[in-house]
Amino acid sequence: MDRFFCTLYTFDLNGHFKLKKLGSGHAKGEIPVGRIATHTFLNNGNLFILDYNCVYRQYDKDILLSDFFKIRYDRSKRTKDKEEFYQNPIEYTQFYEDMVCRSYKNNVYFNARASSNECCYVNNTAQHLKNNSNILEVKLDDQDFGRLLATGFPPSYQENSLQKAILCSVNYDIDLNGNFYVTYEADSLIRQYDNDYNELKCFGYAGIDMDLNYKTITTLEESRKNWRNERLTKGYYNWLEYVDETGLLFRSYQKGETRSTDGLQIYKDGVLIGDVSVPKGLKVMGYIAPYYYSYVIPNEEKEFMYLYRFKL
Repeated sequence: MDRFFCTLYTFDLNGHFKLKKLGSGHAKGEIPVGRIATHTFLNNGNLFILDYNCVYRQYDKDILLSDFFKIRYDRSKRTKDKEEFYQNPIEYTQFYEDMVCRSYKNNVYFNARASSNECCYVNNTAQHLKNNSNILEVKLDDQDFGRLLATGFPPSYQENSLQKAILCSVNYDIDLNGNFYVTYEADSLIRQYDNDYNELKCFGYAGIDMDLNYKTITTLEESRKNWRNERLTKGYYNWLEYVDETGLLFRSYQKGETRSTDGLQIYKDGVLIGDVSVPKGLKVMGYIAPYYYSYVIPNEEKEFMYLYRFKL
């Protein structure tokens, strides 16, 4: 998906271009927006798209618009009480800087954070670490918000909390049985939950040769000033992919600007079976036998798009 030009490209298994669909416009097979925020494919094969106007769209298997809606906020349900604030889905916003969008049945999920400056990580650290939910559920059938999940941060965030203020989101995946696999950006552990969000397992090892020299952030102004640079140059866990066909869980991690490679961990039933160096930016997308495939990695200077595949 080219999110800037709103175009879906299809390639064969050897990386050769086949066709493109969508594009900006007002026809049923187009999308009337300037940019796409995120997308995912649903269990029924439909394409889900969220734009920057918070319109939720579904396209059928032929990539023709089948449904769309926008959630209307009931302002009367807003509260100034901080305890109630963190429990109210309308007080959250998707994590647009590095959004993760997943689906299970006819629900979609986003990594999220509280939207108020008063209740943000920096200005309300202790309560935020305890009460902020990190995954927001949207129920497509009801056209409304669902549950708030991944509430609170792991114990590692309690120590030197303000050094991790910029790396404050989660990466996660959902398997075909509805189990969640969740990792926080600055925490080495992975947690597995069932669909009711009861913890089933906790496992994980720290990545190799990661630059963890995070900058201490004490104000929102410092956060805005350093946000992009910290996320581009420091080491953190930046993707999680569970492959249902083989039962393997892949966790990608960025080592840092001064490192020549990134890292990829491979887990089987909670056991680490591999931790290897990979080209920068490599994240596993899925499996089509006999290969695992990566997401496309663009190189704008050379005008190339790289797609990796490998066997295990």
